[in-house]
Amino acid sequence: MFYLECPPPITNQNEMEFRKYHKIYRLGKEETEGILNGICTLEEKIDGANTSIWKDETGWIRTASHNNEVKAGFNGFVDYVQKNEGIKNLLNMKEGIILYGEWLVRHTVSYNETSYRQWYMYDIWDGNLNEWMPPEGVIKLADAFNIKHPQVFGTFENPTKELIDTFAGKTNLGLKGEGVVIKNMNFKNKFGDIEYAKVVTQEFKEDNGIIFGGNNKDSNVYWETYVMNKYMTVERVRKIMNKIEPLIEEKFDMKHIPRIMGTCYHDLIVEEGWEISQKVNKIDYKELERLCNRKSKQIYVDIINNDVSVANQ
Repeated sequence: MFYLECPPPITNQNEMEFRKYHKIYRLGKEETEGILNGICTLEEKIDGANTSIWKDETGWIRTASHNNEVKAGFNGFVDYVQKNEGIKNLLNMKEGIILYGEWLVRHTVSYNETSYRQWYMYDIWDGNLNEWMPPEGVIKLADAFNIKHPQVFGTFENPTKELIDTFAGKTNLGLKGEGVVIKNMNFKNKFGDIEYAKVVTQEFKEDNGIIFGGNNKDSNVYWETYVMNKYMTVERVRKIMNKIEPLIEEKFDMKHIPRIMGTCYHDLIVEEGWEISQKVNKIDYKELERLCNRKSKQIYVDIINNDVSVANQ
């Protein structure tokens, strides 16, 4: 039996049949050495919110995001689960399983509007067997119960990095995707752990750095991204807008983007050039300008779309 109202609070962590989803490491890290040796399934990596769903011993449907149980809201995720007959029927049919998937909400990658607020199941933990279900089993159940899942690019023996790169960025959810997840169910790393690997596109790395201020030390634009994140700030863009506003004598709109980008980058180089030269040994200024222009444009568009009063900042 299923109860679709809010479940009672968990008073003891042991009462929560919860298993944290394992970390997916970048291909090339120590944790993934040897993963390409053998049969590998390549799936699309979707850029959303990591979530899990299971039924507890009393029949309640539980939902979580990472380590935290969520009982209401979460951008519509809980309501979606409560109304999804396929998810409920699967949990009812197979006891002791935990479903893992991506709740697709706006993050770094831009997908089609119709792809959002949907749940895509990518893994199942079988508590009865104490193991992860093979990818083909997950897809079979997803299709049987009409549950969405990430697209599978194929199953390959000893795939090469070059082959995997041909799939990175491909998606049926929008114009561009995040990358690829590599699953080898017979792989255990040198630490004795079963792990998956991932390959993400360079564009995703850059977008993620622009939006969240992160950076990847293995990126070929690491230092350019570092400078962009440190110096191309909301405050700098607002300062430039305050300077330009009296000169244009009209409301800011999209046609002013080139001027904003160019002036923001000029201001960054003039004011921060010396400090940058002391911190960074080598930098590609063409790449720096490209990244800074992308970030200043995003900040500017966010400001004018949210009706922020420039003069009052």
